[in-house]
Amino acid sequence: MLDKAPRIANVTRSLQIVHLLLWLSWAIYRERRRMARLRQSGCVQQPVSEALIRVLIHFRNSAPKLGTLMIKLGQFLSLRVDLLPEQALAILQPLQDGIPPASFEYVVALIEAELGKPVEEVFSVLEPGCIAAASLGQVHKAVLAATGDVVAVKVQRPDIEYLIRMDLRTLKFVIWIINHLFHTHDLLDLNELLAEFERIVYDEIDYLREAINARKFRDMFKDNASIYIPRVYDQYVSRRVLVIEWIDGIKINDYAALDAAGVDRLAVVKCTVCAYFYQFFEAGFFHADPHPGNIFVKAGSTGQEPVIAFIDFGMTGSHTKSIKKSLRDAFLAFIMRDARLLINALGRLGFIGERANRSAMEQSLAVLIEQYHGLTLADMHKIDMVELVQEVLQLFRGQPFHIPAQFAFTGRAVSTLAALSTELAPEFNFVEVAIPYAKAFLGLSLEDVEQGLYQVGRQLLDTGKVLLTLPRTLEQVLDEIKAGRIAINGRSQSSQHNSFVLLLMFVFSLLCGTLLMMNAHQLVASWFCFGLGSLVALRLLFKN
Repeated sequence: MLDKAPRIANVTRSLQIVHLLLWLSWAIYRERRRMARLRQSGCVQQPVSEALIRVLIHFRNSAPKLGTLMIKLGQFLSLRVDLLPEQALAILQPLQDGIPPASFEYVVALIEAELGKPVEEVFSVLEPGCIAAASLGQVHKAVLAATGDVVAVKVQRPDIEYLIRMDLRTLKFVIWIINHLFHTHDLLDLNELLAEFERIVYDEIDYLREAINARKFRDMFKDNASIYIPRVYDQYVSRRVLVIEWIDGIKINDYAALDAAGVDRLAVVKCTVCAYFYQFFEAGFFHADPHPGNIFVKAGSTGQEPVIAFIDFGMTGSHTKSIKKSLRDAFLAFIMRDARLLINALGRLGFIGERANRSAMEQSLAVLIEQYHGLTLADMHKIDMVELVQEVLQLFRGQPFHIPAQFAFTGRAVSTLAALSTELAPEFNFVEVAIPYAKAFLGLSLEDVEQGLYQVGRQLLDTGKVLLTLPRTLEQVLDEIKAGRIAINGRSQSSQHNSFVLLLMFVFSLLCGTLLMMNAHQLVASWFCFGLGSLVALRLLFKN
């Protein structure tokens, strides 16, 4: 039970948070509305308003004082290129976990309460000094009493779950006010953003879940000698305490130390980037917080064959089978210049809200597709991807369009890796390394990818477009027949109708079989179509 003084302090803090969040939410909504109006008027230059810059600077300065959730919220917003313009994001990016660590007495008491035994029975050494402190937890170095293994002990901050619940209630209250006063749904789905943020925060403070993530990564890379994932000590894990193997090594961005150790920087980049592309494109499960403090070149690595170690598995992302399918559909739609199919794929991926004007978005996207269609790989190297993303977001600025958290994580991971690659080894070609992984992920025949994206799988995609169009055409013809707008003369309208349908099925089966065999080399599917066509032909013969 909190006494009177802490209750007063909590009320005061809550009021400060309400004021800050109301100001921030209103400023973001007003900025999106202003940008939408400017775009509708044909204005290309759209500078960020001074009001938004002012509130973001105030938020950045206030969040460390308010602690816990406000710091995480600022870091979450700094990823949302769909929510804030680039200049605004840059204001929030320096926001770091600036809260001093909890006392060592608290750490000891928490470990004993969670593990159910005196701390001396668990650790022969537990260093009082904190190795790393963040808004949600902190890390201490220790030695296990039972084995002598050197470990990292991660503990939750005091009252963190209570503070998170309190701040989330405050955040929900602010969003309720904003939604009812200003009807923001058409431009900004604050409830969806809150749901994503809440899920991320609760995942990050659940150390049982983080232990599961670490074990999953360790299993993923068990056969890869160049990637090392620390071991989790299961008997010393609870929801609020995590004991994991200590990693000795050099931070990936400590260039002087890497050079002094004779480590090949290019080998480090290749190993790290390939590990991430494997996570993105093959495993469908990835480390979502790849900042330099979480990636090490393991001690004892040789210069030409470095071993890369990852730590901190609280934030992860995943791509399910349905997401992979929709991503493939989006790629095919782009190649086929079909804006409608692309909009549908983006909708299934969660980018487009229910109240979106899909017709208007389709028209805008069609223009962008034509602009970037047919690019060669040489052209791709020259594209500023941040500028491209901003261009897409500008198109949809007046629509309920947002980037789901998992894709925001992917974007941050890729941009972080690209920046690290440039610093570590400027000669490293990020795109060329990505191509084999993307080919396997898309499941397409991309042998000619070096000739440009327009040439990639062109025959297969043309075939796909025909096959997508034919059923629609057949359905339209049948609708015309049923409506009586196509007259069929002869013995019996019913008999002629059935014969006509069978004839269409016969032609359609032969056409599909031929296209699948000649262009897509799908033998099983093509022979199935030929077999179906034969059965239909026999039916026609005996009918007549």
